[in-house]
Amino acid sequence: MQLDETYIQANNQLEDLIYNGGLLEKAAYGILCCLCIYLLLYALSKKMKRHWESTNYIILCAGMLFFAACTLLSEFFQTNTAIMDMLGTLRYIGIIIAPTMLCLHIRQQVSYKELRIVDSLLLYVPPSFFIIVLLRDAFISQAANFISAINDTPWIVMAFYAFTIVVVIRSYLLCFNVFYQMPRHMRRSTRYMLLSISAFALVLALDVLWRNTFVLIVPPSDALDALLPIGAPLGFGLLLFPLHSAMHLMPAEDVIVTSREFVVGGLSTTILVLGRKMQILDWNRKVWDDGYPLPKPLYKEPIEVYRRRIVEQNPFRISPHDSNIITAVYGSDEMHFLMQTREIHNRKRHFGYVLEISEITRVYTMMRLFEEIAHFDQLTKLHNRNAYLSYVQESIVEENMPLLIFVGDVNGLKTLNDNHGHLIGDQLLKAVADIISEAAPPDAFTARVGGDEYVMLVPNGTDEMANQFVQDVISLCSITTIEQFGSPSISWGYAIMTSIEQSYNDIFDSADAMMYAYKKGRNQFSSSGLLPENPS
Repeated sequence: MQLDETYIQANNQLEDLIYNGGLLEKAAYGILCCLCIYLLLYALSKKMKRHWESTNYIILCAGMLFFAACTLLSEFFQTNTAIMDMLGTLRYIGIIIAPTMLCLHIRQQVSYKELRIVDSLLLYVPPSFFIIVLLRDAFISQAANFISAINDTPWIVMAFYAFTIVVVIRSYLLCFNVFYQMPRHMRRSTRYMLLSISAFALVLALDVLWRNTFVLIVPPSDALDALLPIGAPLGFGLLLFPLHSAMHLMPAEDVIVTSREFVVGGLSTTILVLGRKMQILDWNRKVWDDGYPLPKPLYKEPIEVYRRRIVEQNPFRISPHDSNIITAVYGSDEMHFLMQTREIHNRKRHFGYVLEISEITRVYTMMRLFEEIAHFDQLTKLHNRNAYLSYVQESIVEENMPLLIFVGDVNGLKTLNDNHGHLIGDQLLKAVADIISEAAPPDAFTARVGGDEYVMLVPNGTDEMANQFVQDVISLCSITTIEQFGSPSISWGYAIMTSIEQSYNDIFDSADAMMYAYKKGRNQFSSSGLLPENPS
C-alpha cells in the first residue's frame, strides 16, 4: 500500500513538472530553436553558393528562431515580470512576419512573374503596421491615444487573422496553380510546400480555437493541456522543414521550368488554341505583351477571320510560295511567319486544334536562296536548265497553245574565250542576257540552257510576236558596244507548237534547225534545249 502511494506521488510530481513546470514546452521550443538554427545556416550556405534563391526563407527561419528563443527565454524569467512581459510581446514579431515571408517564398519557388507594386503593398504594409502597433512604446515615446486604443481592442487581432487567411489562401492558389501544370512524377516538391502552408494554417487555427481568441469556449481537458505546449513548436517545425526539403529536392528553377504556363509563355512560337468550330479560345498572351508584330487575336474569333484580318493590315500579305506563310514587308526588310494547324484528340474524342505561328524569316530566306541557286543562272540571272525542264512540263497545256519556242545561240563566244579569256566571255553572256530580257514579250520564260545557248517560251505566241522579238534583239545588239568584242551577235530560230498532241522535241528541232541555218562554220551542232527522251 505504501509502495502504491509512493508511485502515485512520484507520478504526480512528474506530471506537475511536465505541465506546471513547463518541461515539455521548454523541450519543444529548444528543439525548434536548434532546427531553426540548422535550417537558417544551411539556407545561408546554399544562397552564398548561389544554389538556392532563399532570401525569404532565411527571413522566415530567422523570424521563427526569434519567436522560439523569446518564448524559451520567457520560461526562465518567470520571476521577473517585466522581462517576461517584454519577451512575450517581442516573440510575436516572428509570427507577424511569417505569413508575408511564407507567401513570398512560395511565389519565388513556383512563379516566374515579377511581383507587382500592388502585391508588394498588400504583403508588406499590414505586417509593418502590426509591428508598429505591437512596439508602439519603442517607436513613440508617448503613444497617441489612437494607437493605444486600437491595440487595446480585439479588432487588431482580428485584422491580423484576416490578413493571414488571405495570404494563406493566396499561397495555396500559387502552389495548386503550378501543381496541376507539372508532370505527375515531379509534384513531390509542391506537395512539401502545401504541407508547410497547411501546418502554418493549423497552428493559427489552434491558436484561434484553443486560446479563445474570438471568445469561442472550448471545454478544458488534460488532452488540450498536454497538446497546447507542443502544438506551436511542432507546427512551426512542420512549416520550415518541408520548405527546406522542397528546395533541396527541386530548386525553384526546376519547379518553374516544368510548369506548362512557363513553357507555353516562354515559347518563341505563337500558340493559338482553337475549339472544334475553329474559334480562338486561348493563346500564349506573353507573346503580345512583348510587342509581337502580328495583330492580337480576339476571344472566339474564327481563325479564318483572324487570317483575313492579318492580310488586310498594311505590312502583311500571303506569300506567293505557300498560303500558310504570312509575309510582313517593312521597307527593304521582310519577316515571314508559318501558320501550322494540328488536331487535338485522344482515342475516343476530338477536342479542337492548336495553331502554331513560327517566325521563319531566316529559314525562308535561306530556302529562297537555295531555290534561286537551283533555278536561276548565277551569271546571267536568267532561269537555268533545271527551271527550264520543270517549266516545259507545266506549260504544255491547252491554255498555253500556241506555244512559241525560241532557240538562240551567241555567235563567236568560243573565239572570244580563246583570244581574251573567259572573264570577257562572261561579259558577253551577261550583255546578251540583258538584251534578251529587255526584248522579251510579256509572260515570256527565258532560260540559259547551255554555255552560249538560250531558250525562250512564250504562251499564246504568234509569228508576228516572233518577228518583232528578233527585230528588237537585232536593234538592241546594234546599239550595244563593248570595248573587247564590239556589238554582240545572236543567231535565232523559232517554231510554234499548236497542240498538246504534238511532240515538244519535234517542234524544238524545227526551231533548232532554223537557228542552225544562220550559224556559219559550225558542224554537228546540237542544242542543250532538247528534252530527255527517257525521263528516268
